[in-house]
Amino acid sequence: MPTIDLDTPVHDLVAQQPAIVDVMVAMGLDGVTDPKLLNTVGRFMTLRKGAKMKHIAIADLVQQLQAAGFEVQND
Repeated sequence: MPTIDLDTPVHDLVAQQPAIVDVMVAMGLDGVTDPKLLNTVGRFMTLRKGAKMKHIAIADLVQQLQAAGFEVQND
């Protein structure tokens, strides 16, 4: 089971675990599909920060990640 840290930059998460993109898009974190955003903002944006900006409860994000087969750290 791949491990995801909510405080790792999105750019790094996508590079390490490309399957996370589908979960992020389903949750409304769709900026990850834009290569320019991913390579700029994605270098400092984390899942925790993105969820806060989009008003997504961390518990909901963690639940979706776990349902997709990820183990979540720092939840």
